[in-house]
This record gives sequence, C-alpha cells and structure tokens, in this order.
Amino acid sequence: MQVPTAVVIAIAITSTIMVGYAHSNERAGALGQEQGIDTAPDLSGYFAGLNGTFVLLDAASERYVRYHADRANERFAPCSTFKIPNTAILIESETARDPAHTLAYDSSFNQPAHWARNFDLQSAFKASAMWYYRQMALMLGLESSQRFLEQFGYGNADASGGLQGPFWVDGSLRISPNEQVEFLRAFYEERLGLSERTTRLTKEIMLAEETQRWRLSAKTGACQPNGEETSNWYVGYVEKNKNVYYFAIQLGAPEYGRAYDERIPITRRILKDLGILD
Repeated sequence: MQVPTAVVIAIAITSTIMVGYAHSNERAGALGQEQGIDTAPDLSGYFAGLNGTFVLLDAASERYVRYHADRANERFAPCSTFKIPNTAILIESETARDPAHTLAYDSSFNQPAHWARNFDLQSAFKASAMWYYRQMALMLGLESSQRFLEQFGYGNADASGGLQGPFWVDGSLRISPNEQVEFLRAFYEERLGLSERTTRLTKEIMLAEETQRWRLSAKTGACQPNGEETSNWYVGYVEKNKNVYYFAIQLGAPEYGRAYDERIPITRRILKDLGILD
C-alpha cells in the first residue's frame, strides 16, 4: 500500500494539520498526559479482517498517528513486551550483572525445545525465553517488581498475580497501547529514575535492526489471560535523522493466527509507507 504524500507530510515537523486532543479515563501513573492526535492518515487498509490498534508518536513534532483510537486507550496484558522494563529492572537492581548474565537450564522447567537451553539476559530477550525471566524475577522478588512498576507508572502497576502466571501474562498487569508509547519515550529520554548504565545496556539489548539510515529497537509479545482473547503486541522505536518515532501495535483475536503472524509485518509496512523505514 502506497500512502499519499499528504499523509507523510501530516506527521512531519512542518505539518499544519489541526490537532485534536483526547484524554484517557484509564490513565494511571506518572506517565499520564494529554496527547495530541493527528487524525489525517487512514490506516484501516492495513487491518482488514483484524481487531487492533496502532499508535505512532513523532517525538520531534509531538504529533500522534492512531488507528482505532478508542482501543488505543484500552489496557491489555503486556505479555513479553514487559521484558523491556523487566530487563531494565534486572540490571538496575543488579539481579543481572550485565547482558551476559547466564542461567543454566533445568529440565524440571519442562520448556519447549527452542527454550530448553542456557540463556544469558541478551539472548533471553531475543528469544523471549519465559523461564529465564521468571527465574530472574523470583530472585528479584515480587515486592521489588511492584516498587519498580510504581516508579515507572507502568500501566496499572499491578503485580498482584504473582510470579507463577506470571503477572505480566495472567492479566493482572495491564497497559494500553498509548501507555506503551509513553513508557518507551520516558525510558528513552531517561525519565524513569534509572542509571545511565541501565538505560544504555537495555537499549543495546533492545536493538533489533540497524542500517545506515535508521535503528529499530523493539519487542514482541503474545499471551492469552484466562477467559480473554489473545493479546498480540509489537512495540518499540525507530531512531532516524536525530529523531525518534515510538510505536505500538496491539491485535486481539480468539486464537493467535493472523493477529500473531501479522503484528510485525503490518507495523513494518506502516512505518515504511510513512517514510520512517525503507
């Protein structure tokens, strides 16, 4: 799909499109704020047959592009996108010494073949290895996890589900796509009260792809809290031309299927058509 030039201009710094405002009544924590909404782009063609939402923030112009803005205010289980703040928490608390911090796999974990091996923090993030992050969270302790959630103002900051689920999968912790974007920006701009070292190392772990023109840092997530539909995420940011574009896509469906398979391709098509990726 080729996005018209006018759409690209709509999110540029020089845009003169009128901006409306929306304020979520679900907003929680230190990250809540009034947000400008750029309503010009029609992204519906990317989501044919899918129930989802997309949020993009151009940090330089402070302009937002949203698809299905009401859903962008709804909170869902973060699933493995929580590995972004969790990685920062583990480094900041020194539960993980550095990205090479390794745990040995135990057969009692009974994991699928692709997770049934030793991981360090960096490889566990890339593979989204649940057992590694659960074991590290047990070492950290639930009370410390709760304290960091409140410090970050992350979604509803609720870790009451405990570590068996764990709480970022079972539906006790919830965050909206708008809040995902707000969190990513606060993290990137070092406004979460973390050390420079923690932020730097977490950014290095998050890096997914790099070209001469841009750097993409992101994390997928997918889970299905009991009694709910699947929640399928892709969140992150693109650094390009001294600007940062923050994004979050969330797709819901009774089963994983297309929502799981297409979360990354849809995001990349949108970012490419808007001239952010190539």
